[in-house]
Amino acid sequence: MDIRKIAAASGLAIGAALAFAPLASADAFSSIVDSEIAGENSIFQLDTLLAGVPSSDYSVVDGFDTINAADIATVQGTGTTPFDFLIYGVDPSQAGLAGDPGSYNIFNGAVTKFDDALNVLLYAAENKDALIPAGDLFGNHIADALAGGTDASAFEYFWNFAIGDLGGFLQENLSALDISATTANSLFGLFG
Repeated sequence: MDIRKIAAASGLAIGAALAFAPLASADAFSSIVDSEIAGENSIFQLDTLLAGVPSSDYSVVDGFDTINAADIATVQGTGTTPFDFLIYGVDPSQAGLAGDPGSYNIFNGAVTKFDDALNVLLYAAENKDALIPAGDLFGNHIADALAGGTDASAFEYFWNFAIGDLGGFLQENLSALDISATTANSLFGLFG
């Protein structure tokens, strides 16, 4: 029985070491961010394919697939195109159409916020509760998220923003999934 406990504990230790090993250097963390952006681009490309948007209507801008300015009116329109429903959700006009639609808008922008929340969490776990540098985040509202000055407040900001965006996509009130400052502080207190 004791051997099983030792084996289980060592398995968890090895799993944690492997999970956090990529975060050991800034370059490795940068590759995580690059992978997240590539994932968002892949989902965006699938959405455009399903919506019948030709690949000539979008191009890469700052790493993100983005609808070309000249094609926004025909691709996105006024919230009634197939693209709009795939990117912004149940009621695109109510969710809010972007002026520069791109892969950062998938699921009404929720995926980008969830990625940034995850990055805050991973960075804090690897760096003993340190606040992530702005350069390791890629969404918008970064300055607002970091204004609280702690990893817990940045995570709370991105997580709750993502929940709001997802609620906009689904046209449902998902505020029951918001995280409180107390919960975020307790979670991040584990890393200190």
